Amino acid sequence: MTCEHLAPFYEEYALGVLEGKERAELEEHLARACPKCTPGVAKARWLIVQLTLAAPEAHASAELKGRIMDAVKGSAGAAGPSRAVPSLKNQRPPVESSMFPAWAWVAAAALALITGYTIRQMNNQNAQLTQLRKQMKQATMQNQALENQLEMDHMVAMVMMSPDSMPLKLMPKDKAMPMVHAYLHPHMGVAITADQMPSMSAEHTLQLWFVPKSGKPMSVAIFHPDAAGQIALVAPVNMPRNEIAALAVTEEPAGGSPQPTTPVAWMAAVN
Repeated sequence: MTCEHLAPFYEEYALGVLEGKERAELEEHLARACPKCTPGVAKARWLIVQLTLAAPEAHASAELKGRIMDAVKGSAGAAGPSRAVPSLKNQRPPVESSMFPAWAWVAAAALALITGYTIRQMNNQNAQLTQLRKQMKQATMQNQALENQLEMDHMVAMVMMSPDSMPLKLMPKDKAMPMVHAYLHPHMGVAITADQMPSMSAEHTLQLWFVPKSGKPMSVAIFHPDAAGQIALVAPVNMPRNEIAALAVTEEPAGGSPQPTTPVAWMAAVN
């Protein structure tokens, strides 16, 4: 820790309440006669001494003295003639002590410093608690994403293994691109799988279309390859299978398009 980091702890060290790594770091600085920390701690000790010496004197009023003496006389009269209360005449008044002794001011100063230390500790703990809650939220989100992916993989496997599914191979227009596999089921939907897909920017997405025998293409789903370049999804079939002429995939702006805006990148004819 630097001298700037340790400066707020000089007073706590001077009072003997500093603990933990801050105390160890500060003592290490003092052991090597740090030109900043050494006078800083000395100044803190001087301040505490000054607080001790700065205790103001508070004298009891004449009225308060009279009440005390009346109470003493009353107690003596009730107890009997054991001892007479001496008269205050011609006697030198005793030395009056302060109503707020020096130790009380030192204790107040120490309490103020300890309170500041406690507030800092609470702030640190609150910051750690906030960070822990953030990490827990992230872990929950990651766990939910994993559960969603497992559920999607299970649905893809069910469509792929169903004897009622029609397997299709969407061939890429760019020979350097991998093939996309599709499994068209009349009720469970269409499953899409692919491996070794190139990464995509957040400004673009892949979009699956049903190309009818007549009319305009119908959007089925938008999707991105994951970090490993894999695709696995199931989308509902929103067109009778006997009306589907082909499946096609285009690259579209993020969020998808109502109709294809780029040439078809992958396509498979539906017999």
